[in-house]
Amino acid sequence: MRRAADLVARLQALQPNDRNLGQHFLVEEVHLEAIVELAGDLSGRTVLEIGPGPGTLTEHLLRAGAVVHAIEIDPVAVEHLQANFTPELSNGSLTLDEGDALTVAWPERIDAVVSNIPYQISSPLIGALEQHRQRHGAPDVVVVLVQEEFAERLTIATPADRGSLGVCTALGWSSSMERRVPPGSFRPPPAVMSRVCVLRPIEHPSEVDHRLIRQTVHAAFHHRRRKLRTSLRRPPRRLSRLPGWHAARWKAALASMDDDPVLDLRPEDLTVSEWRDFCRRLAAAEVQDPS
Repeated sequence: MRRAADLVARLQALQPNDRNLGQHFLVEEVHLEAIVELAGDLSGRTVLEIGPGPGTLTEHLLRAGAVVHAIEIDPVAVEHLQANFTPELSNGSLTLDEGDALTVAWPERIDAVVSNIPYQISSPLIGALEQHRQRHGAPDVVVVLVQEEFAERLTIATPADRGSLGVCTALGWSSSMERRVPPGSFRPPPAVMSRVCVLRPIEHPSEVDHRLIRQTVHAAFHHRRRKLRTSLRRPPRRLSRLPGWHAARWKAALASMDDDPVLDLRPEDLTVSEWRDFCRRLAAAEVQDPS
């Protein structure tokens, strides 16, 4: 058994922590075990791990019988993993790609994602996860360790946490906040509390393209203190990528909804279901073809 503290010490002996990569390595075995347990039975399952670093979580995933596909951007950490996980790399239970998880191709089939996500790329990685789902299907479960403040926004812990991140995530995922992990459980310790989040895919029958909802939500929260009547006046930047949508249709649809009371609310006033209903009305608005 490779102990977490030993793995971290070996990597730190090769180089100091890279602040630019947000490296905070989890060393307490009890938290590592709990993260893996939240993912359920991983025996023989393909698990994507983003940012394995010293391999502390990797060790626990392998011990649970997972087939791990890890993506690591730090070349020194890659060298460390190759030296310390040689048997698993040889027998195929561990695959290691060097590169940025936001640009490196993920395996098409992923049964689970289990990661201590680098804090500064938490939000883009959630977006990348949704893009992978649209192309190849969703993993059964996602278990990620993130900053507690990010976890609150991701899961919309309170109405005050409503934002584009949580609303757009809730369109296709159920989410929950689980175990709290204090700074002292990491080397080096971060300045904030961390939290484990669990996401599971859900399917909501919808009359509305989720891409339209996401674009509308992002446009509204870009000016979150403004009422929707003002913040949605300008069409979303990527609207033309949606079949049948263009700036003229957007403006005409909103004009036809001028009496809709939702337009006098701010984006954080709407629940996820209310966003769905509003975008359904937007898509169904009868407008004349400007051509």
